[in-house]
Amino acid sequence: MNSFKKILVYVFVVLFLVSIHRDLTIGTPLDSKSDGQHDNPMVEEEQANAVKISVNKGDTVLSIVEELNEQNDRELDIPQIMTDFKALNPGVEPLHIESGDDYYFPLYK
Repeated sequence: MNSFKKILVYVFVVLFLVSIHRDLTIGTPLDSKSDGQHDNPMVEEEQANAVKISVNKGDTVLSIVEELNEQNDRELDIPQIMTDFKALNPGVEPLHIESGDDYYFPLYK
């Protein structure tokens, strides 16, 4: 059992050293998404693809974006829509839009 522990420690040390070597030589790519969430590089792209809409009573951010992008075949990502809406309209909460006001809504390709 004692030799098994020595081998196990040796393997962990080698893996640790290989990991350090790889991190120092190759590094971690800047565009990696380790947390699984969407970053906002699309927001800059979407700012050019946005439309200013006057909100009617009963409209929501999601209903307007769905209407604007209805011919689009891809499914819309609700958290991404909210993030893009906030980026296009700083200081505005998507759940508290007012009827009669104008807001920018993202268009997706």
